[in-house]
Amino acid sequence: MNEKKVFFIPKAIILLTLSFGLKLFFSCTPYSQNPIEISYNNLSVTGIDNSNRYLDYNNTADTMYSDAVALKLTLSDTSMFYAVSFVPNLMQTFSFQTARADENYPSYIPLNKVVDIKVKTLLDINESITAGDDISEQILCSLGYNFDMYHNLNQGISWLNGIQSYSESSSIILVLKTSVKNTNAQLEVKVTLDNGDELLGTTVIFTIIES
Repeated sequence: MNEKKVFFIPKAIILLTLSFGLKLFFSCTPYSQNPIEISYNNLSVTGIDNSNRYLDYNNTADTMYSDAVALKLTLSDTSMFYAVSFVPNLMQTFSFQTARADENYPSYIPLNKVVDIKVKTLLDINESITAGDDISEQILCSLGYNFDMYHNLNQGISWLNGIQSYSESSSIILVLKTSVKNTNAQLEVKVTLDNGDELLGTTVIFTIIES
């Protein structure tokens, strides 16, 4: 009687073969030339280090100079996190270098546009601007890498609605042009999108240093 021989392929070989195939696919697949649509669903508002009146936008702070209060406003699509982080982490597990078909990186564009930004103080700023007041008219903005030229909030909105390179988030710097006479400051920022969604962010309570 002839016995049939059954050969089993080790699971490790199967996994390695699949990994190699995925690596080859991703390494030869260029990023799309069209911006990826994102939906802003998260607002972060952090303080900016104003040490020596120099705005270092890479650091958060809980102290501010009285005439140099600045915030970093960041809108992001947190639902993109897993999709964006999965592929690089997957590739990193493979041992050979990726050879992309081109050197283009993905860009992103918000699906729902920002239509309004409102800033409110939660503490008294001076005798005429008190807790609960809308101080949006007292706010100037910058992109963060050029503090020589400040713009109004409309320009900031335009930046947030534009095509974003490399990241599924967008940031601008908000600068209060009024000197804070109080010993503390705390601000609330509300961003309204064209689909009616409102994103709210509140800063920590800043200790104000006299300039």
